[in-house]
Amino acid sequence: MVATTSTLDQTRQRLIWILFTGNAIGSTAYIGIATVAALIASDITGSTSLAGLPGATGTLGVAAGAAALSWMSYRTGRRPSFTAGYAVAVVGTLLVIAAIGSSNFLLLLVGMAGIGIGRSVGELARYAAGDMRSDQRRGSAISLIVWASTIGAVVGPPLIGPTGVMASSAGLDELVGPVMVATIGFALVGTLMFIGLRPDPLSVAVSDKPDVATTSTPLRELLSSRLVQLSIAAIVVSQVVMILVMVMTPIHIRANDGTLGTIGWVMMAHTLGMFAIAPVTGWLIGRVGAKRMITVAVGVFLLACGLAATASSARTLVLLPSLFLLGVAWNFGFVSGSTLLQTGLSIANRLKLQGFADSAAWLSSAAAAATSGLLLASTSYRTLALAAAAFALLPLLPLYRSTAPATP
Repeated sequence: MVATTSTLDQTRQRLIWILFTGNAIGSTAYIGIATVAALIASDITGSTSLAGLPGATGTLGVAAGAAALSWMSYRTGRRPSFTAGYAVAVVGTLLVIAAIGSSNFLLLLVGMAGIGIGRSVGELARYAAGDMRSDQRRGSAISLIVWASTIGAVVGPPLIGPTGVMASSAGLDELVGPVMVATIGFALVGTLMFIGLRPDPLSVAVSDKPDVATTSTPLRELLSSRLVQLSIAAIVVSQVVMILVMVMTPIHIRANDGTLGTIGWVMMAHTLGMFAIAPVTGWLIGRVGAKRMITVAVGVFLLACGLAATASSARTLVLLPSLFLLGVAWNFGFVSGSTLLQTGLSIANRLKLQGFADSAAWLSSAAAAATSGLLLASTSYRTLALAAAAFALLPLLPLYRSTAPATP
């Protein structure tokens, strides 16, 4: 029995590292293209007010992918669903390249939706890792997968400038460069998922309720839990506040005579804040609890947005720390909410809530991305940052209504 348990633990650990590697490659692909999506839209349409729409359709793609791939995972397993998601992302990048060449805005939106579906795999991967750990170790597993995106944060944004130069020297639009990096990255990680996720992660998942592991509770009943409500609120608000400020920051920098290089470094600081501190977040959750960490996240969001509101120009010394702190706040809220969401649930109920929570988060993010462009065009970057700060306060309501409820 000891040998069997040890072998099973080794298998789970190997699968978690496959998910880690996949998320590292996938985030490198996604971060680069997400950074330039608003610039591509602005070049095609000549309108700042429409620059947020590619981000909006991308997040709609993530929302659709989260729901569809969770449903597919329950029926066929994680491996087929994750592989399919990245295949769709490859097609999406090719459509974006075609959109740049033909100045076709609709094609850009369709391509970004496909890329969003691929990105949803990276989001669901944290749950897949958490499923393979007990409740006591689940936060650390989730943090590890989130931390994998640090590689994308470090590698992705700095590639924007050099790949843009390479594309220009080849006679192409400079923004084709980062998109081609995404094409290669999504193809690599899709192949890794297909080859490496054997056995399927769901087949070796740890259920907190093994006697009812295949029982599915109605979603309405699951959502009546205050712990679930708090978890989803933390995930949704973290996404929305981050998206509101992050999506329009490249536009703000370029409008104030900033370069692609400046945009790359500021966004690298932001994505480092989002992902690099994830192991620390997991440790802090273990020490002080996820609920307290959600309170801390709100405070850091207020600090980050307040600092961003003072950046009246493309001031790197202001935008670097503000976008870094924005990423830190997102990490605190997102990881804490994700950890709470898997507490005390059967596998079937986890899958149902995972798809719902991520779909809700990314649908809200899509609305935030679309609204961000309109806010920037009609008001200012300062107003946009202050609006995000106000929204960051929302998790305080379910947080202080939560009083150790029984979980479903």
